[in-house]
Amino acid sequence: METKAEYRAHLKTRRDGLPADARAAWSRSLCQHLERLCRERRCTRIGAFWPFGSEVDLRPAVASHPGWHWFFPKVASTHPPRLAWGTEPLEKGHWGLLEPALALHFLPPVQLLLVPGLAFDEGGHRLGYGRGFYDALLAKLPEEVLTVGVGFEAQMHLPMPVEPHDWPVMALLSERGLRLLKPGA
Repeated sequence: METKAEYRAHLKTRRDGLPADARAAWSRSLCQHLERLCRERRCTRIGAFWPFGSEVDLRPAVASHPGWHWFFPKVASTHPPRLAWGTEPLEKGHWGLLEPALALHFLPPVQLLLVPGLAFDEGGHRLGYGRGFYDALLAKLPEEVLTVGVGFEAQMHLPMPVEPHDWPVMALLSERGLRLLKPGA
């Protein structure tokens, strides 16, 4: 692959090719690890995302814990890339993504932020869809927010180009469990 766009297309095709029943089982397993992490760290304010295409499905965790505060992203601006955050109800927004109908926070008021991606490397760098929304957010988040890259194990530990504006996450979460990457995280 010569360009990031080609690599993204390859990674998306690769993820789309994972069997749907396996993705569903892996998502349930990942949600169990997420619930354990939240209980251990007493996290009840979580920044999450609704699944898009073949992404990890966090809905089982959201449904299992209605007393927790789940914040979801909404595209507030594409130039510059900026997300706003709110709770349910969700409605279709940019690119068919489910987004909160009302999003009042430019920095999510969370203890834990779950970050989607097409791939993650050993250092927590991610390759997303190329619009820069999460890199812009990660650059502004308070240090005490635990940032966790979320994906299937097949998306983890892959080589990728890293640029100066790319911000790593502190941990990775897959169906195999949580891996802390940053000391003290």
